[in-house]
Amino acid sequence: MHLVFKCALCLLAMTLSGCQSPGAAFSNAISQGIDWVTGDEVADPPHELEPIEPEVKISVLWDEDIGVGDGGNILALTVAHDSEGRVYAADAKGRVVALKLTTGEEIWDKDLDLPLSAGPSVGSNTVLLGTSEAQVVALDRSSGEILWQARVSSEVLAPPEAAQGVVVVDTGDGEVFALAEADGRTLWSFGRHIVPLSMRGCGAPRILLKTETGGEDWVLAGFADGKMAALRLKDGKLIWEKQLAETKGMLELEQVVDIDSAPAIQDGTFYVSASYGGVIAASLLDGEVLWQRPVIAQASPAIARYLFVTDVTGDVYALDETTGRAYWKQTALHQRQLSAPVPYGNWLVVGDYQGYVHFLAQEDGRLVGRVRIARSPIRATKVVGDVVLVLASSGSLAALKVEN
Repeated sequence: MHLVFKCALCLLAMTLSGCQSPGAAFSNAISQGIDWVTGDEVADPPHELEPIEPEVKISVLWDEDIGVGDGGNILALTVAHDSEGRVYAADAKGRVVALKLTTGEEIWDKDLDLPLSAGPSVGSNTVLLGTSEAQVVALDRSSGEILWQARVSSEVLAPPEAAQGVVVVDTGDGEVFALAEADGRTLWSFGRHIVPLSMRGCGAPRILLKTETGGEDWVLAGFADGKMAALRLKDGKLIWEKQLAETKGMLELEQVVDIDSAPAIQDGTFYVSASYGGVIAASLLDGEVLWQRPVIAQASPAIARYLFVTDVTGDVYALDETTGRAYWKQTALHQRQLSAPVPYGNWLVVGDYQGYVHFLAQEDGRLVGRVRIARSPIRATKVVGDVVLVLASSGSLAALKVEN
């Protein structure tokens, strides 16, 4: 009982602090094998990295410092790119940069002097960001000039999504806003009451075009009460709403069922993870749950050869997308606080809390390559063609490539 209480206290403190992510909160303490609540040695410290025989040659094309990073806070700062070969990144103090994908050369640098918390993402001609002061900011993609700023109901904890002239934003208080990409005016909003206890964060909304839905353009959004909703993009009309994750047990932490991941979608099925509800597959048509597996995912799932998931203990899974059955499980990176898995060719890319980027074979999960790009946690990875962009908590942004 003492051990259960310790774990619950540790997670609860992390949940309610509102200032640090699990990776940031545990990085220093766990790396030393010390429980940051009690001062005791932890029973399950991070695995030390074992030497591997590299099967791929990983080249660092460029490595740039794009600011102060996220300072270890719970932020959704990521990397974006456009079709014109520009890469966009930002830091927590409001610096936004555009770089050339091929060389890392700076195209423009804008200081917004705003507490950025999410983004950037790109629209038709905009770079979109959210702030912890409930603002959405749109910049011109080619120049970085501010096009508009809009107010929403709460801090923005997931990158905005844009399509068809509409920007969709999910806020920390459970509201979904649709803004006009041209000028930032509010087109509609959809509200969901916040539950008493939830993880600080929210999954990025996903805009689905009519080619994916077979009808109209939709917004797919998850909420802190374990529900998922499909909304019509043009006016916010509710198409369906389903309870995907149910609360369990008597402990408060067993009541936490936030859907904090962006959905992965394939062949009429979407896949999400709930904080303590596991990985869930559901029908895009009506939200009906197809299967659920009790893997407590650390980040958004990804789908390619299999459905890939990293769990809260740092283990990596490859699941059958139709049944949830595990094909393989890689434990060599146990407790290394992994980033979301990203498919890249025949490999899978994850980053850890010490700034290492690991390449795994999709077929069986074996480690085939490793490179270190920072001495802080890896926050985001993104594949653009044959290049992997990697963003660290410290603000280091690197471009990697597997050489043939």
